[in-house]
Amino acid sequence: MKTTVEMDEHLLERARRILGKDTIKDTVEESLRRVVRQRALEELADSLGTFDIDLTPEKLRRMRRKRTRNASR
Repeated sequence: MKTTVEMDEHLLERARRILGKDTIKDTVEESLRRVVRQRALEELADSLGTFDIDLTPEKLRRMRRKRTRNASR
């Protein structure tokens, strides 16, 4: 699909560099993909809701240390 759009050239160039794209088309398409993915993740998080867990910061640190030790074996 061909479309003519006026865009902020500096914003487009910044996005192109951040995304590592070579063309305007690739930059716009990747930007749109990321927006759609972000919304899907937000909707998923909202649908899951929240829940309480019995996990203190110290318990979490111990779990991470244990996991790190086991991963290096």
